[in-house]
Amino acid sequence: MNTGVQQLIKISQYYGQKKEYVIAGGGNTSYKDDKHLWIKASGINLGDITENGFCVLDRKKLAEIPNQQFSTDSDKREEEVKNALLNSRIDPDSGLRPSVETSLHNLFEYSFVVHTHSTLVNGLMCSNWVAEKTLEIFGEEVLYIPYTDPGYILFIAVEKEIKKYKEKFNAEPKVVLLQNHGIFVTANSIEEIKTIYTDVKARLIAAFDEFPEEKELQVSEKIIKVLPAVRMLLSEEKLKVATAFNSSWTANFISDKNSFEKGIEKPFNPDQMVYCMSEYLLLKTAIRLKQLSKKQN
Repeated sequence: MNTGVQQLIKISQYYGQKKEYVIAGGGNTSYKDDKHLWIKASGINLGDITENGFCVLDRKKLAEIPNQQFSTDSDKREEEVKNALLNSRIDPDSGLRPSVETSLHNLFEYSFVVHTHSTLVNGLMCSNWVAEKTLEIFGEEVLYIPYTDPGYILFIAVEKEIKKYKEKFNAEPKVVLLQNHGIFVTANSIEEIKTIYTDVKARLIAAFDEFPEEKELQVSEKIIKVLPAVRMLLSEEKLKVATAFNSSWTANFISDKNSFEKGIEKPFNPDQMVYCMSEYLLLKTAIRLKQLSKKQN
């Protein structure tokens, strides 16, 4: 196995097994040499990924994609770009689908790219003061990208900003922060990737006068008892995942209905939108479950 791919598997599993960085199928990683790019295939989890979980693409073909003419209709354009990415695969028979962010990974000159939806980073990226606070905490060292629709449009926006950054600093950014999305870290070694991520985390924590420590709290026995029923109700809508958790952080949002509505009733971060849709379920008693059941029927 290629040494670079071995390192890619190692760094992918390292962050993929940490919930503070990756939830479910979120995030992606890649490694590139002069000819090929290995990137996590869509639908593969980073935590237990192996060599077979990476889609291998021809970098020459990837470099041609930005020069192609695509539809002005957003849906058609993304479908055309997806097909262009599929046509760049070395082994189409593998059935693996490259991430929609593949062109973005190919854009960076460094060998390794680790993109995560870090909880701590997205606490900043999803805030109302993201632009000014990012500059305050990181200065101009990192590249901050205001919200842009994911896919090809995001690639074009990042490509444009990287060119500006390189003209100004004569170097490519190793950290790119995307509003309402997450973080890209790039380097030529996985050791440097880890060092950069550690530094980013330290700077964010240091930005608080007092950073609260998260402690797991006991989940209500009533909630545990009704979870199977909730899963049954949701299965009718093909949504079979329902879980319960409690911590010193979440306790602030579920102490009462008012706190819930002001805190997390609406989308709280990007992963919530992708994996849990747009709302949490506030379930106070078994009576509420009966009411929910009546609505389903």
